Amino acid sequence: MKKIFLSSLLAVIVVAVSAQEVRLNAYASYVFDDGFGFYNNKDDYYNGQVNGGAQLGVGIEYLAQPHYGVELLYFYKNSDAPSTFKVGTLTSEKSETFDVTQHYILLAGNSHLKSGNQKLEGYGGFLLGMVISDVTAPSSGSHASNSNFAWGFRLGGDIWMSSKVGIKLQAQILSATRATGGDLYYGYWGPYSVPDYSTLWQFGLGGGLTFRLGK
Repeated sequence: MKKIFLSSLLAVIVVAVSAQEVRLNAYASYVFDDGFGFYNNKDDYYNGQVNGGAQLGVGIEYLAQPHYGVELLYFYKNSDAPSTFKVGTLTSEKSETFDVTQHYILLAGNSHLKSGNQKLEGYGGFLLGMVISDVTAPSSGSHASNSNFAWGFRLGGDIWMSSKVGIKLQAQILSATRATGGDLYYGYWGPYSVPDYSTLWQFGLGGGLTFRLGK
């Protein structure tokens, strides 16, 4: 994870040196529910979902060319994850609603398509980075944290209200590899834990604001 972050930071620095334009972007989206689960046998399984909710974020984008840019992003989301699981023949099925906080740190490569009047601008891009998940079990107060590889893509548009300020509309999907299950969720119950993980998919719709910085 550290290598991904350092590579992302280096890429942003390289692009920033030759940037023709710098933008500050603020994001607010609704992210929908996503289910997860693992089944090995009748005594070794889990299933649940990360509930939908608001995802907030901020990004700094450097455009080295009028139609191409690189953006360093941070997204935050807090939600509940109601889950059911059984681990081992000597345990009964258990249920817990975990508190889950996610911190996404991503690097995006953006392609921009501008209209003739410069008021409308479409964009799309691929995102790559990491997610840090903090999980708390309210029944015991136990806490765990883990970092995982994350990637995604998005499509959207900017509506420029002036030469400096625009409104963003976008659809986005993020995937966190092996981000649910395992010791992160189910390591609180004595010597038993589920060692397997599943991948999380989060689809969001929303928008935000974009600001051109400088002169």
